[in-house]
Amino acid sequence: MKVYTRVESRFWQDEKMRAVSVDARYLMLYLLTSPHRNIIGFYFLPAPYACFDLGWDEKRFNVALNELIAAGVVLYDQEAHVLLVVNYLKHNPLENPNQGKGAVSKLKELPQTVLLKDFLTVVEQLSKPYLETKKNPYEALLKRIHKLVGEPFRNPSVTLSKQGTGTGSGTGTGTGSGTEDKNICAPGGAQECVQPQPGGSVEAEKVTATPDKDKPLKKSGPRSPFKSKRQEQLFDEFWEQYPRRQSKGRAERAWQKLKPDNELFAAIMTGLSQAKSRGWKNKDIQYIPHPSTWLNDKGWEDEHAQPAPNVPDSWHLIEKFIDGSGDG
Repeated sequence: MKVYTRVESRFWQDEKMRAVSVDARYLMLYLLTSPHRNIIGFYFLPAPYACFDLGWDEKRFNVALNELIAAGVVLYDQEAHVLLVVNYLKHNPLENPNQGKGAVSKLKELPQTVLLKDFLTVVEQLSKPYLETKKNPYEALLKRIHKLVGEPFRNPSVTLSKQGTGTGSGTGTGTGSGTEDKNICAPGGAQECVQPQPGGSVEAEKVTATPDKDKPLKKSGPRSPFKSKRQEQLFDEFWEQYPRRQSKGRAERAWQKLKPDNELFAAIMTGLSQAKSRGWKNKDIQYIPHPSTWLNDKGWEDEHAQPAPNVPDSWHLIEKFIDGSGDG
């Protein structure tokens, strides 16, 4: 599915963008239009992916990324490799409940991340204009985020309709049972949730604060041979980037044998990026190893020399005249 991003011309006059370096500005444009992005601006982006797309090394990427984080325009979870473009949905809003369902499906694809509560704050702010309407495009997304962070979801429009039902004392504090807007969500200690196992689903398995009348969602397990959805997702990311996509079953078994953590996954993707840009550049597909072979041989640890620059034949003629060998 094609994803269209609105980038307004005032991007170039924005004070935050004018205050950062050219690299940071270029990176921001990349993050808004990256092939890895989705409709919510909250997506999985390991540094090697971005470095490969931009043609940068990781140091240059991190310097520019830290500028954007300091400017408050993006957030990045280094452990989960998840990026949040803070105002993405503000400029590319969800327009109907169907898009809201699509947003939920994108959220389900993300690994467990500490940025969920930051994303919840963003979505709650965007949801406010729809509080008194029946078609809130963000409602399904809000429910899903609340489930993931282990907080009960309360329909904001229902909460607002109950405000001010108590009798005031004339001091502005009131003694009734109405709820304040800031207490739409219960505090974190008001519920019990079971933390997911490492590498598993980020969905809270048990929430006891408020009973859910809806039918429980069916959890789909990982496909064979993977033991966790996390490993399945990491392999799929690797498979998408590998240039010779053959013998997928063998590659999946090799991946499951490795069971890479976040650190090893980043190393694999960095090594793959270097192999594609150096070792395998201009090679026919038949000379690139099968992915299972590359994984079993720890191909990401191979060293690749920088490719020799293409020198026009005419330059060799010029060299002869420079060194005097062409006299005569």
